[in-house]
Amino acid sequence: MSWSYEFNKSINLHVPGRISEKDAIRQAETARAILGRLEELPGLILADEVGMGKTFVALAVACSVALGDRDRRPVVVMVPPSLREKWPKDFKLFTEKCLKLNLACKSVENAVDFLKLLDDKPADRVSLIFITHGAMSPQKKMQDRWVKLALIQRALYRRHDTGALKRSLCRYLPDLLRLKSNYHYCEDLWWDLLQSSPDHWLELLRQYDSEPDDGDDPVPEAIVNALGEMDLTDFYNTLNAKMPLRTGPNISERLKEARQAVNQEITNLWDTCIRSLSFKLPLLILDEAHHLKNARTQLASLFHSKEAEADAEELKGPLAEVFERMLFLTATPFQLGHYELCNVLERFRGISWKGQRAPRFGRDGYELDLETIRSRLNAAQESAVRLDAHWGQLKADDLVAEGKIYSVHEIDEWWKVALMGGHLSAKGQVAIDRFNQTRSRMQYAQEILMKYVIRHTRPQTIDFGKLGKKTRRIRHSGRSIIDEAAKNEEELGIDIEGEALLPFLLAARVTALNPDARPVFAEGLASSYSAFLDTRSQRAEKANASAPSSATDEDDEAVTPSASDGHAGWYLEKLDKILGSDSMKAVEAHPKVNATINKTVDLWKNGEKVLVFCHYLATGSILEKGISRAIHQEITHLASTKLGASHEEAGVELERVGELFNKKESPIRRGLDKAVSQILDRAEYQELSGHRESILDVVRRYARTRSFLARYFPLGESRMTEEMAFVALKRTDASGMTLESLLEDFFKFLVEQCGIDERNRYLEALDSIQTTGGQVRLANGGTSNAIRQRLMLTFNTPFYPEILVASMIMAEGVDLHLNCRHVIHHDLCWNPSTLEQRTGRIDRIGAKVERCGLPITVYLPYISATQDEKMYRVVIDRERWFKVVMGEKYRTDVRTTDKMAERLPFPEEAAISLALNLNII
Repeated sequence: MSWSYEFNKSINLHVPGRISEKDAIRQAETARAILGRLEELPGLILADEVGMGKTFVALAVACSVALGDRDRRPVVVMVPPSLREKWPKDFKLFTEKCLKLNLACKSVENAVDFLKLLDDKPADRVSLIFITHGAMSPQKKMQDRWVKLALIQRALYRRHDTGALKRSLCRYLPDLLRLKSNYHYCEDLWWDLLQSSPDHWLELLRQYDSEPDDGDDPVPEAIVNALGEMDLTDFYNTLNAKMPLRTGPNISERLKEARQAVNQEITNLWDTCIRSLSFKLPLLILDEAHHLKNARTQLASLFHSKEAEADAEELKGPLAEVFERMLFLTATPFQLGHYELCNVLERFRGISWKGQRAPRFGRDGYELDLETIRSRLNAAQESAVRLDAHWGQLKADDLVAEGKIYSVHEIDEWWKVALMGGHLSAKGQVAIDRFNQTRSRMQYAQEILMKYVIRHTRPQTIDFGKLGKKTRRIRHSGRSIIDEAAKNEEELGIDIEGEALLPFLLAARVTALNPDARPVFAEGLASSYSAFLDTRSQRAEKANASAPSSATDEDDEAVTPSASDGHAGWYLEKLDKILGSDSMKAVEAHPKVNATINKTVDLWKNGEKVLVFCHYLATGSILEKGISRAIHQEITHLASTKLGASHEEAGVELERVGELFNKKESPIRRGLDKAVSQILDRAEYQELSGHRESILDVVRRYARTRSFLARYFPLGESRMTEEMAFVALKRTDASGMTLESLLEDFFKFLVEQCGIDERNRYLEALDSIQTTGGQVRLANGGTSNAIRQRLMLTFNTPFYPEILVASMIMAEGVDLHLNCRHVIHHDLCWNPSTLEQRTGRIDRIGAKVERCGLPITVYLPYISATQDEKMYRVVIDRERWFKVVMGEKYRTDVRTTDKMAERLPFPEEAAISLALNLNII
């Protein structure tokens, strides 16, 4: 019997409003291709870009296999701990909207619970098992009391003269295993359990009315079988030596010693046991597979196979030879080095190569492919590195073609001419030659790599049918955040003026004195004055107390000069003093903070939601407070202008009008209720009828806020009417959408695109929505997981919060795209893929951009003539080279940054030509 599964005909990936027909076709074709290729190959990597729906493709494959497996064996999905809640939710949605079948799934976080699911009768088995990356690791401490008891029972099996030891165990087992108190007086139960094989324990426990909570066999069959093959002599000797045979005054101490000795033996035995498991499953889907890049990690070691690994000393992994095929998911395969990518591909060695379901291609064919991939990627990367190195030597004087001298800003035009041949400078000609060689070798590597890797990249345009194609994203860099209309062809940064000049001049001086260190203090200064001071104080604490820095949500290994660094220390002390002065404490004193606040408020004023990412925790706090204060001032200004009244009078009027929404007899409340009810009364929204009152309450609470009233409501009228509410709901935002249309889209999303569980989560989150001062919210590592989950849901609605200031904690596995198309990267990141991950939160299938026809705007502000500008230029240059030089290792010290910032930008057309093309559509 071969491994052959067809794409299940009942799967329909088209979810109107959530997954377009075009995207659904791509996803379905990808799933079909994966199933087809896996007949011959041991595994594949699905590496679509962020936000393109890898999860649903993987679930389509998983369901096709689970439904098609004759033995009803489950598919296993292994996910990082951070995504253990997301995947089951997505699966629930998938089965409701795309499959319309109620397939069962379970999530487990340890090996014993995982193996118990495999024991179930075929008719009772779940279709998918979600398990975290580290759950099956031998190093994960085994806590299950019944498995510990099974080890003890097996150690006594067929041994003579064990009566005294068994009586001691029956007396002290509850203490030894720390069992519940209701087991303490059941010595007869323990005696019967020790006399019986674990596969009969459930029946015995039921006789004693002590059935386990899950009603399942307390010890999985796979563990029972593994114990039968193990030598437990040493464990028996430990039990015989350590278990007290009679009570005494120091019995507690003796039991403690016995417990410690037994637990140590069990830890060692568990390692052996879990590596001896024997079972077969059809498919493993592993998310975030780039974590397999190092073969020595715990995750990679799970799949080590004694027969397949070149290193004979490697222990067999617990999941080696368990799965018939593997599917790996990762959005960042080419941020790995080419040798690391090969390491990931090598994990396919750990599949089951024996039996009729083995890959048709065979292990020898796979090993030959691996060697070919490695060889061709080596050659391609050698050429790419040589091209990169030579490109770094080009100067503006080298941009000559056919007798014409091109400026740096005309480098794309120069490139097009240079590719056609003709008279070039000597260095320019070498660049073209090396480019052609690299392209040839990249294409040669692509031919073999595309057999094992599928990758689709996001289209740069959106097709609106008769309206034509429109740009999906636009980028505003540097000072463009201040004035988008101004031409910024030279990519100029934000100017520094007034008192702000001095701290940046001092920072530049310190930077020059420490060219071999990464100037984190300068990066912090470019972020906010508070980030600079916080980073300095955190690093001082770290130096004194050997504690990790908490200035950011990310690890930061960079070294900054301390006060003992001579002249550098003197400058830093001056900086501390200046930035601590009253004149510099105002948020507006910092040029980039001021620019981010002004842009955010301007977008908010025009009805847009904004996502702001920052690296430093102190900056996030500053931005939240600064934006909140600026919005409060703008609300007062808007209201006083509409009313022709003072700020105080405007505030009183806003409160008065807002209070009317709480009164049932108020015309504007009746008008609002009517307007919303007219939408809810439509046949297509009848599923929301049970939530009508809670939805009306949410809309009322949002409409009564000062924020909504100042922007949308016709203030200043002597008499309030129902019509005013209708007028307010029809005011458009900068995307050309009204609150009425946004509500319609949201209701449609809840009914057509959400599963029942997801819909309930949205509505529950909205019930707890904070409207008093809740326009701006902060989410970082200090925000509880429950609040983060609530913020993710509510930001994705038309309601509060309207501005979300976030750290990297919100940059992965988060959907924030339904009502937001503006992202500000207040702080840059050295890794371009991190910026893409952040932007991917609002650039996903079904994003607002696809409904309104206006592009996603990405802001990358930086401060002119500072380390901030150098960092920007390096990152943008590396963004293109990342597509060519796989896994490029980059340094962030001052000397390297200065050199990299002076490089000529690599032409976009050249980067696209060299990038591997691994799509199937």
